[in-house]
Amino acid sequence: MAQKYFTGLNYTLGNEDTSVEIELVKQLRPKSIFSVCGSGGRALPLCGEAIDLTLSDLSLEQIHLAMLREATYKQLSHQDFLLFWGYFPFSDNNFCDSRKNFFLKLEISSEVRNYFQNIFDEIQFTSLLYLGKWERTFQVLAKINRALLGRDFDRILRFDDLNAQKKYYQNEFPHYRWKAVIFLLGNKALFNALLYKGDFIEKNSPESHFDYYYNAFDRLFTQDIAQKSFFLQLCFYGKINSIAGVPVEASLETHQRISGSHTKTHYLNEDLITHLKSGNKTYDFLSLSDVPSYFRGELEENFMQNIRPGLRPGAIIVNRYYLRKANCNLSGFEDITKDHKDLIASEKVQMYDICIYRYEP
Repeated sequence: MAQKYFTGLNYTLGNEDTSVEIELVKQLRPKSIFSVCGSGGRALPLCGEAIDLTLSDLSLEQIHLAMLREATYKQLSHQDFLLFWGYFPFSDNNFCDSRKNFFLKLEISSEVRNYFQNIFDEIQFTSLLYLGKWERTFQVLAKINRALLGRDFDRILRFDDLNAQKKYYQNEFPHYRWKAVIFLLGNKALFNALLYKGDFIEKNSPESHFDYYYNAFDRLFTQDIAQKSFFLQLCFYGKINSIAGVPVEASLETHQRISGSHTKTHYLNEDLITHLKSGNKTYDFLSLSDVPSYFRGELEENFMQNIRPGLRPGAIIVNRYYLRKANCNLSGFEDITKDHKDLIASEKVQMYDICIYRYEP
């Protein structure tokens, strides 16, 4: 698996709509949850009735970020949480003094405090939300997108009615210019140059890169109100530009659920295979993000078998395949993805082939 990309602060907002996993957890009520950490925004919202939640990441910086995020969930009101992170409507730089005051009062470890004190000293307490490598890359892409689409670049994001939006998309949307955007920006060479530094996923999807991205955006433009997608807002504005685009991890309901939860969180700075294969701890719900798309060879073929020691009977595993679906041994697992097709269709990023499995030893 590529290691170079998974170091440093890659995500500060995050590139997943974790509503799929959140709703599954609400339905299934697992007691022990394992999740790839990321920014913490994809993992901490899984708190609720679970006894414990384990977050794993190869990047210690991402773990520090999740620890900071957890502290703000638990110690700040919802409005102050939004302000601290710089979610809309606190997106501009007028809140630096308030952010500094909140940071100084947070009860966090000295290691986490020292790490972010150095960052805040450099950025003068502007928002952390778009500081990650992925977010900064998409701010660059958004500028190119706006330049190519022209003055009316964001009209697709101005609708409150889906039928009106679809009519515009079918009849007036600048499809030729949009295809030029996808052709220019949706390719391996550009992502390697700007973000992945040679570690970009080796695609095995039957679709070309162009078709993969074009079809994903087509779903986003036709299945729901476009402005509800934080990902679309990032692609067009470089930031979340309206309340409709605030992601689920920053909603009032999520904040209340986490702040009132008694779930115990644990942080692991190690790869998920090593931890789960050890069997030192077992789980009944696992959110593995798109990490399996980076696996190759024997690891790709056997990772689902290798993690079995960490699974309880009936455990649910959610994999988000991106450009590459693992050719793996699924013996002992039932694919239940089709049972949740409506939930997956409502997801606000649509770049992932989300697969859901149940462990049946």
